[in-house]
Amino acid sequence: MSEETQASFLQRAVSGAVDATVGRVEDRVLSSTKGVIDDLEPYLAEETVPRIVDALMPYLIEQVVPQVIDGLTERLATETGPAIVEEMTPQLADELVPVLLARMRPYLEAELVPAVVDGVTPHIIEKAGPQIVAGLMPFIHSEVVPRILDDFVDDPRVRDLIREQSLGLLWDALEVLRAGLAKADDLVEHIVRRLFFREPASDGVPRDRLPPKRDRSHAGIVSRSAGAGLDLLIISLVAAQGLATTLSLVGAVIDPIPKWIVAALTFMFAWLGPLYLTVAWRAAGRTIGGAIAGYGVVSSVDGQLGVFRSVLRASVSFFLMPLWAIGMVGTAFHPLRHSWGDRLLSSRTPYLVHVERQSERSRSQWV
Repeated sequence: MSEETQASFLQRAVSGAVDATVGRVEDRVLSSTKGVIDDLEPYLAEETVPRIVDALMPYLIEQVVPQVIDGLTERLATETGPAIVEEMTPQLADELVPVLLARMRPYLEAELVPAVVDGVTPHIIEKAGPQIVAGLMPFIHSEVVPRILDDFVDDPRVRDLIREQSLGLLWDALEVLRAGLAKADDLVEHIVRRLFFREPASDGVPRDRLPPKRDRSHAGIVSRSAGAGLDLLIISLVAAQGLATTLSLVGAVIDPIPKWIVAALTFMFAWLGPLYLTVAWRAAGRTIGGAIAGYGVVSSVDGQLGVFRSVLRASVSFFLMPLWAIGMVGTAFHPLRHSWGDRLLSSRTPYLVHVERQSERSRSQWV
């Protein structure tokens, strides 16, 4: 056997012996170490580790933890915190918040909200409310109120309502005046009939056909005198103003104005009264004064006063006013309150009845 072969054999033998020895040592060390650890574990857990922790805790609290917190705070605030919030916000909004609200609603409705309202209400009433109102009042006056008024004015329904309310108030006031004049008619007639020892008169019209708050169907002395007085006032004002204006225009052309022109113009404007009465009775069955006083003038025969009788009645009423006034005494002795002139001209003066049209507009008609 050569030397090289012997050296190689010797090397393999030594290597095998060493490996076997190492394996045995490792097994023995592992088994020994495990046994030592198993024996030491209770002691380490009960005594050694707590002592180490107690000894290290002051150092950790005073030195390590502040350094760790300082190092982590900036990163948590700038990176980790926003990222967590951004990722969790949809889940919180979709799942957690509705669940919390649903579970807290009974408590909020039963206890928290009433308590908050009770606690806040006195403060709002005493301090916040007046301050808010005082602060808003200039804006309300300058901006809100004009806009509201503009909207109201521009609304056709509001205009119609205001018009209807105004007309309603006018008709109510007019009806109060007419009813008062009718009562005065009854009183005057009662006094006159008592003076002449006459029994109370009745016109025979059913009660349900009489105007409201009226005991008779035709106007008496007071109503007719009030209507005639209003007509006379209107005619006098219009005629006087018209005559003065006409004379001024003529005077600008002819100066001085001849007397015959003045007389002719005066005569023309004097006939303005009969013309007005004729047109009013013929066209509408009432004058302005008669409508306000609550009576009309119609024919006793066919319900409408003809042109001839309108002209004749107007002329006598206007130019023979004292005679017509004396004839008014006859209203107290006729069942339908006809004056002596009414009997001659076959006319009558029924009370006007306030009725409503289908279009909701008011009007007056006679019985």
